[in-house]
Amino acid sequence: MTDAAYIYVRVSTAEQVDNHSLETQEQACREYCERAGLHVVGVFRDEGESAKTTERPELQALLNACAVDGKRDGVSTVVVYKVDRLSRKVEDYAAITAALQRAGMKVRSASEAFDDSPAGNLVENIMASFAQFDNDVRSERTKVGMRHAASSGRWQWQAPLGYQKGPRHSSASLIIDAEVAPIVRRAFEIIASRRCSKIEALQEASKLGLRSVRGNLLTPQTFGSMLRNPLYIGRVVVPKWDIDVEGDFEPLIDSSTFHAVQHVLDGRSPSKVNRTRNHPDFPLRRIVRCGHCTTPFTGSWSKGRSKTYAYYRCPKKGCSGSSVRKDTLESQTCGLLAKMSLQPSALGLLDHVVREAWRERQEVSFAASKQLETELQSVTQKQDRLMDKYLEGNGIDRETFERQSQRLRQDEAALRNRYRATVPDEANLARAIDTAQMMLGDLENCWNHLEPQHRADFLGAVYPTGLTYQDGIIGTAEIPWWLNGLQPSKTENEDLAPPTGFEPVLPA
Repeated sequence: MTDAAYIYVRVSTAEQVDNHSLETQEQACREYCERAGLHVVGVFRDEGESAKTTERPELQALLNACAVDGKRDGVSTVVVYKVDRLSRKVEDYAAITAALQRAGMKVRSASEAFDDSPAGNLVENIMASFAQFDNDVRSERTKVGMRHAASSGRWQWQAPLGYQKGPRHSSASLIIDAEVAPIVRRAFEIIASRRCSKIEALQEASKLGLRSVRGNLLTPQTFGSMLRNPLYIGRVVVPKWDIDVEGDFEPLIDSSTFHAVQHVLDGRSPSKVNRTRNHPDFPLRRIVRCGHCTTPFTGSWSKGRSKTYAYYRCPKKGCSGSSVRKDTLESQTCGLLAKMSLQPSALGLLDHVVREAWRERQEVSFAASKQLETELQSVTQKQDRLMDKYLEGNGIDRETFERQSQRLRQDEAALRNRYRATVPDEANLARAIDTAQMMLGDLENCWNHLEPQHRADFLGAVYPTGLTYQDGIIGTAEIPWWLNGLQPSKTENEDLAPPTGFEPVLPA
């Protein structure tokens, strides 16, 4: 009776599946079996499985077949293309071959010559050692490259919720996911507000559509890990490499909100100082600085004979800066906001600037969407090939087919979600322009209509470097960012008039 053989083939990546490496290996193994007079009774194919572990579905199926059906089928040999297809770790290779020997099987390579003689065993062991050496070298090179990239602020692993991987060759390794990012921000804000528990915050975020990459509801553990992730404040942190650097991508969460969330998760009480500093009665606190010593003003109430009075004052001991009535300083602030508002002649230029920024975003989104279209097409082709092989009975059983089909469907769903998020919404552009024109065209009115607790944040956004008060005058020594951003260049249209009358107001 002719001896029989099982064939085992493996590739590590989906790309190798696409370029028919499995078919190449199988053909070489069949040719070897024909030369050796071996009858092939089964082929085991691990697609996209690493040799760093023995927990591969088809490898386990092979070992089970050898132990249960091998003798009945007359199988004496397991044929591989190279010994590294079985394993790239010497100890794992030895364990696999020992299990095969107990089942009465031997290993043969279609591209490497060795036999059962002492010299042949030496060659086989050397081949297994070289496989591990090659794997270790590749791994070390990869780690060095990844460590260097991480220390430069590039994130190289799966993008966390709220982000997407940046386009190839992009200066940013992560870009904000326009669809998911608002939900992630909302989750952080809910926790930071302390108005509900982590579980309640997760439930609210889930109702808003927060899902895992695979489209599943987040578990409390995953949600907690998300809230702890420093990537959201723009930090690349890799403890095992002692790396903690600023990332090359835009932060999704501001530092104050992130640290407030950490306090909540750690069970710490909110700072009493922070509550006092953020008192809505004094929105100019920390925004306005003393013109004599640059110390941020504080605010307090003073009791008179019949009522109390609110004052802003410099808290620095020995400073000659005087205090100022709350209504006086806030009235002057309103006057400054009115003077710094854009006049109608500049609103057309604002429209131009916003649309130009939108166009740049569209270009980035278009590049990302084209890449995602290519990936979607590749997944679809894999699904078609998998179906064809299953229907043709080409070595794929039902269990393997269903498992691979489910994986591909999940990949497709995740890609389609990412694709939808890359398509810019023109309605958002119109809203952004309307909001910018409304706000920057009447800053004083915006201030007057804000709730007291939001006025400090508004001024902080309008004047990032703050304001200065000295000798009865409030002003800023810096041209506001929205005026700098609207200075026309020589290449812009002549009919877009530059904003005028916005000289910075300096303290006397």
